[in-house]
Amino acid sequence: MRVLIALALTASLVPVPMSAAAASTTSTACPSQDVPATGFADTRTSAHRLAIDCADWWGIVSGRSPTSFAPGRDVTRGQTAAMVARLLRTTGHEPSDVQPAGFTDTDGHAFEADIDALAALGIVTGTTETTFEPNEPIDRAQMASILAQTFELGYETPLSTGPVPFDDVSEDNVHRDAIGQLVAAGITSGTTATTYAPSRDVTREQMASFVTRSTSLLVADGLVALPEERPAGDDAYASRMRAAWVHLFDDTLKTRAGIQELVDELAAADANAVIAQVARRHDAYYVSDVLPRTPDPDVAPGFDVLDTLIELAHAQGIEVHAWYGVAPTYHGAYDDLPAPDGWIHTDHGQKAEDEDDRWVTRTHDGTWLDYLDPGVPEVQEHVAEVVAELVADYPVDGIHLDYVRYQEAARDQPSDRGYNPRALAAYQAETGESGTPEPGDERWTDWRRDQTRQIILDARDVIEESGRDVTLSAAVISWRDGPVGADRAGFEGTDPYTRTLQDWDQWVREGDLDVVMPMNYFRAHIPEHARWFDEWLTYQRALAAESDTEVVPGPGGYLNQPDNAYAQMQAAMGVDGAAMYSYQQPTEDGSREIWGRLARTRWGYHPVR
Repeated sequence: MRVLIALALTASLVPVPMSAAAASTTSTACPSQDVPATGFADTRTSAHRLAIDCADWWGIVSGRSPTSFAPGRDVTRGQTAAMVARLLRTTGHEPSDVQPAGFTDTDGHAFEADIDALAALGIVTGTTETTFEPNEPIDRAQMASILAQTFELGYETPLSTGPVPFDDVSEDNVHRDAIGQLVAAGITSGTTATTYAPSRDVTREQMASFVTRSTSLLVADGLVALPEERPAGDDAYASRMRAAWVHLFDDTLKTRAGIQELVDELAAADANAVIAQVARRHDAYYVSDVLPRTPDPDVAPGFDVLDTLIELAHAQGIEVHAWYGVAPTYHGAYDDLPAPDGWIHTDHGQKAEDEDDRWVTRTHDGTWLDYLDPGVPEVQEHVAEVVAELVADYPVDGIHLDYVRYQEAARDQPSDRGYNPRALAAYQAETGESGTPEPGDERWTDWRRDQTRQIILDARDVIEESGRDVTLSAAVISWRDGPVGADRAGFEGTDPYTRTLQDWDQWVREGDLDVVMPMNYFRAHIPEHARWFDEWLTYQRALAAESDTEVVPGPGGYLNQPDNAYAQMQAAMGVDGAAMYSYQQPTEDGSREIWGRLARTRWGYHPVR
């Protein structure tokens, strides 16, 4: 009979209420930035991944091998005793002068000493006076009694009692009170609102969560301290960027309350960076002398989005990367808004009265467009001024440039963008050429690619001149078919290189950026899109392996149902990290459960051994 006999509680101990909120997650005992990644290949998608890594960090659990944990295997009575004994030992609560418990079936067992230690405290007893059955599985009811007894007898801090709302836990169940205590403390819950499944066996991964939630209670109430070991700089998980883009086309960033909600959700999701749009179309949502104040009526006068975000995000250990879109000058959101003084769209856009004042690009046939032309010297100077001001005036962790490219041309045709007269004059002055080059002219096309790169180089220069350690990143195009190979020749056949003249492969190989974020926006349920995603990711993984620039793919969660969005993020983490587009819509159906799933599974990543 597999009944765990619970000893009577010591009458002299008085129940002390504990911080139940701490046990609802493993975060208190398992701060993700402190917990090294394990090498367990079989826990990658486990909902208990963080708890397993954390319990390993505490020394409470161990794998069956360096790469295997066997998360779904039943945990035995002996293993459970070992986990609890290790917790007591590592927190200085192991009993001294332990005598053999007298169990004949634990003689020589791997966990004999642990079982004897818990028996000495009264936390466990045998199934009979002389047997413990260490290799038998433990069920959910027995688990509750062991953990409740651990607080009561191991730490002399009983858990508070609580109601038992489960129809399948009878009044005469010897574990009923312990179940109520653990539910009240947030260590466990029912399998449904009205069922607990007391006789269901506990798996190794579930036990890791139960123990780490218990440890969170102990940490929160000051009874134990966190382990001192911290991840190395190259830790397989902690060193990877885990980010989300958050845009300005809804109200998320426009109030302090909205920013606080954003930061709280990303912190709970175990993100370590937020890529926040700080100007929609060259109008500042922060204090600026370079860009005009946004006319957005949803932002209170004087409210500084960037300053508030930095304050709240830094308080929770989240980096802030200021996202600035370079090329586009207009959006329909401005149709009914007054144009601010000094706005690029009116002063230098396609409708500026004096064509000499226009900084936007023009096609070969003379059509003016609403994208800035990277070849116009004033455009390059303007972007550098924006970056310099942000770095000088705000303690940002990063500058993130978007749309560093020409407006896309027709597929399978040479790009006919870049014909602003100022750009043509600059090209002629630099090359000695005369006349207007044809779109397919090789020298002209290479020059235009150099202009997009120059924007990146100028941004890097002003950051270096500031003397601050600020990460420079860029969102880059990864459209349709990926590179045929992982070398330069393969990239030169892709849409970014040919249609937008954005040679970001060169930026990475030459070290122009600290981080590149390819926008891998593909619908996983469409076979052709799935192939494109895989092709680009294969290339990005190879590129990251041979460059100092970090490659952080950015899946388009908004295009995918939750399972596919998660799978793409998991795949991206196999490079140098992952960035979700977008925070506001991380999945096609608008559900937000993916953030919790990412946190529980450490974003699905595990080191490749």
